[in-house]
Amino acid sequence: MKYAKYIAILCISVAISNSSPAQLLKKLKEKAEKSLEGKSKTRTESSSDDNSSAAPASSSSGSSSASKSSSTKEPATAPANGKVVFSLNSDETILYDETAIIASTTGVNYQFIVKNSKYEYFLVSNGERTGPFKNPPLKSSNAGNEGSSDENDVSMGDKKDETAIQYAKTIGGKLHLVFNGKNYGPYDHVSKMVVSPDRKSFFASVTMGGQNAMTTKMGMGNTYIVGSNGAKQKAGSGSTIPMKFYVSESFTQAMVVVMEQTSQKLFTVTTSGKQMEASMTDVYSGGENKTMVSDKGDIISIPSQSPRQILVNGDEAASFKIPIENINRLTITPDVSKSVYYANGKLYKADGTEVALSGILFPKVITAGNVTAVYYFKIFKNESGVKDVYLCKKEI
Repeated sequence: MKYAKYIAILCISVAISNSSPAQLLKKLKEKAEKSLEGKSKTRTESSSDDNSSAAPASSSSGSSSASKSSSTKEPATAPANGKVVFSLNSDETILYDETAIIASTTGVNYQFIVKNSKYEYFLVSNGERTGPFKNPPLKSSNAGNEGSSDENDVSMGDKKDETAIQYAKTIGGKLHLVFNGKNYGPYDHVSKMVVSPDRKSFFASVTMGGQNAMTTKMGMGNTYIVGSNGAKQKAGSGSTIPMKFYVSESFTQAMVVVMEQTSQKLFTVTTSGKQMEASMTDVYSGGENKTMVSDKGDIISIPSQSPRQILVNGDEAASFKIPIENINRLTITPDVSKSVYYANGKLYKADGTEVALSGILFPKVITAGNVTAVYYFKIFKNESGVKDVYLCKKEI
């Protein structure tokens, strides 16, 4: 259980600070039980929703990852607002679980894995097909896997962060991070380190000083967000314990969730200095990230008790007709009030309106300038039996 490490470490820290370990243990158990109950329910509902509205799926033999194959019903006529980006033979299907769609202000980049009746695999990357391969050529995070809270977990006690280990070095008896030839530190503990895709920058959650040497080196003490850009932001007051760590999409900001050892309250802090109180339920909400940091350093969250809302630094910025049950189908635009959510064949807008978009795959909303449009894929079977995959665009 995720909470086991926090319970063990917190009991040590509370004993040192003359608080009651029994009371803390009871509180954490109650919080953990409530959160895990909600997590189980959310996962079940999310899984059901994924299978029903994104693409009816069936088991796929011959794949080492037991991926699902897309069998979305083809439209009666070819989409007029799209273009063919690749085609599927009559015996070919798309592996839904191994698809990667990345949206940017310039458009959509995509990678599809295709399987045929001979259990041969092909990679279609932005229209270019390669293969066949005996096994799926890559495993990508797709709409069904993105947003997992596990990737934001921190390392405490004897457990070491795998990324930090690659850059950690003891210099003069002190722990440092050596990144691109430059030394950063010294630190007592590194609970999380995230490196940018281009390997040119990093953010990390570190501990520097605290109540005593033993707990400090376990990750309990003064928690800071540091970065290769010179960032150094303290999180919380007094001695704290890091719980979660995040970076923004453009890798310009970072955020950490900490628990103050004295008050036992959770706080979310960003490199821009934004801070707000958090809850255990929201931090561990159904295994999904429903708290994130924007490229401006704002705290964006979807509260578990009012999941129709999007909050920015604790204040409502958008509200939908229906609850946000699957974070992967939510697109938060630069102007949060124009964000959209896709569910049940409809694109819900934060202004209360909705757009019918049934039978589509992987919708992504992009705002460029003053124009906001949804990009999505649709499959159309032509007269020869070939299934053409269209990339469509619709302004909203």
